[in-house]
Amino acid sequence: MSLARRIIRLGRASLSITLPRTWVEKNNLKEGDTVFVEDYDNYLLISPVRRHEQFKEEVKVLEATPGDEDSLERMIIALYQAGYTSIKVVSRSGRVTPELRDSVRKTLKRLVGLEVFEEGSDYILLQMVADASLIEIPKVLGRMEVLVLNSIRDLEEFVATGDTSYLRDIIERDEEIDKFYFLLSRQVALSIMYSWYSPKVGVRNKALLLPLFNYGKTLERVGDVIASIARIAHLVNISADYVQLIRSSFENAVRAFKTGEEGAKLEIMKAYRDYFSHFEPSSLLDHLVGNILSLALDMLESRVEMEVFEEFSNYISQP
Repeated sequence: MSLARRIIRLGRASLSITLPRTWVEKNNLKEGDTVFVEDYDNYLLISPVRRHEQFKEEVKVLEATPGDEDSLERMIIALYQAGYTSIKVVSRSGRVTPELRDSVRKTLKRLVGLEVFEEGSDYILLQMVADASLIEIPKVLGRMEVLVLNSIRDLEEFVATGDTSYLRDIIERDEEIDKFYFLLSRQVALSIMYSWYSPKVGVRNKALLLPLFNYGKTLERVGDVIASIARIAHLVNISADYVQLIRSSFENAVRAFKTGEEGAKLEIMKAYRDYFSHFEPSSLLDHLVGNILSLALDMLESRVEMEVFEEFSNYISQP
């Protein structure tokens, strides 16, 4: 509930406001007690006790049976993204099979900071052992951009040389892109749940979490599409013009998102319009390239979202 309070002059240089009576009574506060104020640029957060920068400790239990390896992997990743610090995998059969253990360890390779902390005959306890906030969200996005661009470069090298090792590198790198996307998802979830977390990961304006997340999700999807192209590249003829179109569209989309450059925005829209107006995509490769052009537009939309949210935040913070 939002309550309006008039600012009162207190002394020669200080300004003050009164606290709502119902809130004071609910928190058993009286004259002389201390409250704590946290500064978040365009708003203040007042609390009756100091809020510790820590997470609510909760162990999430996952029960698994032999044959559940694929669904277990998805559940571990989902709980990681949701912000859990401890995940306990318990075998319903009373014994953790080698297949189940291998599945867990394979999944951990895709998740930053989550490790096996303890093992028993019928369980595996996973624990966050690294502070995910040490890598700020802008740096996570920057790393994803570099990885996608490296995959595009490898595709260029394959077209130029025919060396299929470049295609293997693209497919393997897609898992690295996924790893940073899962980390981004976790950081955004924790930023929503804990007001102190967002500034730690480099986003002081929480309204920007949505466009930043959407941008990161689009980067992950671009990586997926390039990996799909790599899987069929030895079966189809990929022209250098196609790869150049992919590179220019992606680079313009990154530039448009990061700087709002009008020229880059226009180039993205022109490339999309030209591609789909000149012919109807007929092959799988045609569709995949078209997907990348569509995703470049999605990256542009994330920039528009960010500008709108920034403008709205500035508006509501004005007196």
